[in-house]
Amino acid sequence: MMRSLFAAVSGLKTHQQRMDVIGNNIANVNTVGFKRSRVNFQDLLNQTIRGASRPVAGGRGGTNPMQVGLGVSLGSIDLIMDGSSLQDTGKATDLGIEGDGFFILSDGGRTYYTRVGTFDFGEDGSLVSLLNGMRVQGWMPDNPDTLTDIRININESESAKATTKMVIGGNLDSRVPIYDDTNPDQTPKSRVLLRHTVYDSKGQEYIVTIELTKNDENKWTWELVTVEDSAGRDIGAGTQTGVINFNNDGTYQGVDNNTISFEPVGSDQVNITLDFSKLTQYGSDHDAAVESQDGYKSGVLDSYTIDQNGNIIGVFSNGVTRILGQIALARFANPAGLLKEGNSLYSITSNSGSPLVGTANSGGFGSIKPGSLEMSNVDLSTEFTDMIITQRGFQANSRVITASDEMLQELVNLKR
Repeated sequence: MMRSLFAAVSGLKTHQQRMDVIGNNIANVNTVGFKRSRVNFQDLLNQTIRGASRPVAGGRGGTNPMQVGLGVSLGSIDLIMDGSSLQDTGKATDLGIEGDGFFILSDGGRTYYTRVGTFDFGEDGSLVSLLNGMRVQGWMPDNPDTLTDIRININESESAKATTKMVIGGNLDSRVPIYDDTNPDQTPKSRVLLRHTVYDSKGQEYIVTIELTKNDENKWTWELVTVEDSAGRDIGAGTQTGVINFNNDGTYQGVDNNTISFEPVGSDQVNITLDFSKLTQYGSDHDAAVESQDGYKSGVLDSYTIDQNGNIIGVFSNGVTRILGQIALARFANPAGLLKEGNSLYSITSNSGSPLVGTANSGGFGSIKPGSLEMSNVDLSTEFTDMIITQRGFQANSRVITASDEMLQELVNLKR
């Protein structure tokens, strides 16, 4: 039998396999997170008819080997892990990865990796893949060193916190005269009242009123005027005062006492540090105010968001935000060496390397884009071009079989 016949048969088989890969790529053109494959051919072992010979000194030159190829075989099917564009979905728990990295999923026994971030929180609060129900892996605040299932408690609450610090900023007008209680016309300009809400250890609200009075060119006295409960009753905090000092250029210099305290009925004593460092004394109108305080009442989990670092941030009804968990990412030295497991999942192989686990936006792991999903990296123009080339290759190999058959027919006809 003719070698060309068997070589052409191997060509048909390999081109058919290449068409299978192309067909799978095109079928998954709209599959979220799909990575296309590419086929490479290689020639088969050649039959050597005559080996090479070396030149003879003063005589003939050398000859090259004479070999006849025996066909083609499948060299490799490469997984092309190039990234693709992200499509906005508007769903907060849909996550896309920009750059390298894979989400880590677990079925309770095995660990898998995926680029598809179609996630949502299940009935038990676990963050799961909507494709297969596997749990997303990451870190929880109570055990930050152990990779585990991401799970949040939708009934989680945030305890009340007593106020420990008040920040007072803005400007005190340097043009006003020093306070003179015998001159009622200038008194209002030389005194500033600050009112702000603070909290005790139970989250109960109190209105603290502090008065600032100019008593020297670069000195203002602060005094705690009242501490009122939610019913407007003064709970009697007593006299508490201090002096704020400014430099000649109007900048803050320091304060000789900056703490106030009061003792609510049935709650722990509240001790508050007054931070005046953001105050100035320039020649412009008063705009001094309490900028912030660090206490709050109790609250329940109201909503959550996911940021580009994979942090799940809980927003509580009292305005407090807190990290409830962080999604982990994995990357590989050779991601093309991963094994496709179906359902958009990958598993490690001996040639992919062991996974490096880390967080988004660090160490080459890429970033997470909430509200989006990664699209397929299949390029239809490339696939259709490869399809034409593959079809012509298959067609040409079939013609070789036809021609070889006709030559064998002529050989058989010699007997007539």
